[in-house]
Amino acid sequence: MRIVTALFTMILVSAAALAQQSVPPPPQPAVDSPANAEVLKLLRAGVSERVILHLISATPGKFDTSISALTALKQAGADDAEITAIQSHGTAPAATPVVAGTPASSTPTTGAPPTNSPTIEVTMQFIQDKLNAMGTVNFAGYVHDASNNADGVQRFRSTISNAIANPGACSLSYHRLVFNDGRKEHDENVFISLRDVENISVLPDEQDWQMYLVKTGDSTKTVKDVPDISALVIKLNNGKDPTIRFYEQEMADRVAKALVHAVELCGGGPKPEPF
Repeated sequence: MRIVTALFTMILVSAAALAQQSVPPPPQPAVDSPANAEVLKLLRAGVSERVILHLISATPGKFDTSISALTALKQAGADDAEITAIQSHGTAPAATPVVAGTPASSTPTTGAPPTNSPTIEVTMQFIQDKLNAMGTVNFAGYVHDASNNADGVQRFRSTISNAIANPGACSLSYHRLVFNDGRKEHDENVFISLRDVENISVLPDEQDWQMYLVKTGDSTKTVKDVPDISALVIKLNNGKDPTIRFYEQEMADRVAKALVHAVELCGGGPKPEPF
């Protein structure tokens, strides 16, 4: 009887030890890929959906589409279109953990930005070069006034020149000259401290123009730009929102992405409110 009891006890102990060894370790929390981190940056900076969708389409196969990663994006403000785009352009994380000696192309083990992220000097030089290469943007705005059923055309000529992006001071300055139907409408030097930037967005210029009309109480007019012009709007914490117009949406998106990165490096961006 004692022998049977001892054998039974040994079997129980062995079974418990075997069961303990066969249980896999608890899963580690998912970590965002660098591509996810870029989208999170843009979401927190309030960048428009169009800029974010452009970034997603230009970065195929590099997004973490795990449930925890998508939940983090949703909590940061990603809408359904952005989540769907990431799912269609992304790839699920590998099941095996990353260990020492893994090739550099593999998913990193931390959510920190990659060490080769552009410096403030490189980023500001890019912004300065692109703005100085823009030249003059010519376009026409077709305006319909519903109050009297009248139609009109306004012809614009907008020039950005002498752009200076100062990485040491975290500032951007340029000269803005705008003619409306041959009449000088703006002739000013614009100075922007990147630490004062709250939001950067890229909109169709006619949408930006329409929003301006509504804000000023002129809600009876509708506008249409020809050709389609993109407006890069920089919202500052003093209520001002200097706007730079581009022929090409792709270039507007690239400059906006660089500005978001520069603002982040300079400590700007939206400030959390208590309520």
